[in-house]
Amino acid sequence: MTVQSVERMLEQAARLTSAERLLLAARLIEGVRKEIPKSAGVPLKWRDLRGMLPYPACGEDAQAFISRTRREDTEHRERRLKRTP
Repeated sequence: MTVQSVERMLEQAARLTSAERLLLAARLIEGVRKEIPKSAGVPLKWRDLRGMLPYPACGEDAQAFISRTRREDTEHRERRLKRTP
């Protein structure tokens, strides 16, 4: 379908009443939902994501990331406590 065809349909839809446009939108959405595979709507569990990223993710080992983040958080907290009168 070309862009001109879509534009023509939008012009025709603009002539509809609000209720008719809502009905049209609902029917279009319903049609698209029927085309989407059922498995696409199933939320993944964290264990399903295991192994999807190459090692090391983001260029850093997971344990090194956790250790660094905890150390930075501790340093940040200590700096804030020193500033508090």
